[in-house]
Amino acid sequence: MHKAIKNKSRLLCGLKSSKADLTTAKFILYYGPSVADSDIYDLHDSKNLLEDEHLDLNKNTVLYLHGYLEDPDVESIHVIAEAYLERNDTNLIVLDWGELADGNYIFDAVVNAKQLGPELAKVLLDMFEHGLDIEKFHIVGHSLGGQMAGIIGREITRRSKGVLKIKRITGLDPAFPLFYLTAGLAAHLSASDAEFVDVIHTDAWLYGAPSSTGTVDFWPNGGKTLQPGCPKRNYKMLSDNDLSSHRRSWWFWAESVSDRFPIKFDAVAAKSWDDFKLNKIIESEQPVVMGHNCPTNIHGDFYLQTNGLTPYARGKDGIIYVDPKELLGNNNTYEASVPAKVEQ
Repeated sequence: MHKAIKNKSRLLCGLKSSKADLTTAKFILYYGPSVADSDIYDLHDSKNLLEDEHLDLNKNTVLYLHGYLEDPDVESIHVIAEAYLERNDTNLIVLDWGELADGNYIFDAVVNAKQLGPELAKVLLDMFEHGLDIEKFHIVGHSLGGQMAGIIGREITRRSKGVLKIKRITGLDPAFPLFYLTAGLAAHLSASDAEFVDVIHTDAWLYGAPSSTGTVDFWPNGGKTLQPGCPKRNYKMLSDNDLSSHRRSWWFWAESVSDRFPIKFDAVAAKSWDDFKLNKIIESEQPVVMGHNCPTNIHGDFYLQTNGLTPYARGKDGIIYVDPKELLGNNNTYEASVPAKVEQ
């Protein structure tokens, strides 16, 4: 009886291996002009991916990792892909690990992420050896995908014996459950996983990471629920309502990537959200923005306010605290907080 309980506990904490078919994971190269224009490759078919005529190895390359219970048909992937397709300087590869990110979060998805991460690291190391420039490579991950980005970064450094390190990892509200306050049972995304790690917090202590662990951590609207424009939580786990603040991180990211929005997510350094509200900021010698164009020579915690609907960025207005009731779109209706869904 005791042994059975112990084994169940190990699986609960993600320590016990479960059989996962890692070959179900696919690379999707989006080349536009619409999200329907893409090429799909098996996880271990990186040779043909590198030879794809739509992959320009002279450009920057982003690998996007979606979160728990997601797949390429969800809104987040479409929004992210459309934002990158507006640019001409970046290749976008999305990892479709939908089958592995499904099922029970504890028993399936987290365990699968811990197995898939090292396998991806091996594939990427081979790609770096055959033409993909690690200096122009950037991993962006949302929720559980953000935690898997950290696993990949650590594995690349370990397998190369410290010779190689991912240039940049961005965590979009990295998943909280099992990765924090668990005595290290599941290592979380940290500043050491890449040369530069930026983290955007929007639902801290609930679905998202509760503390600062990146090279730089951004805390829009304090980094917690409720984000402006999001509905009062109904606490129906994983419902659209309950996930609104958690999802706001990838909305912010997509807006920062897109060329359509001239106003940026200006941010300022402060010791805490309370200090930010009192305008007790730490002076910086350079303008700092959250998102795609974040400078990579900064560190620490940065704060800002956003609107409750798109465009979310408030530019310089976002670094002077105002009553949240004054923010555009802060009407507590989910429908008003996001644009219309992308046609699939």
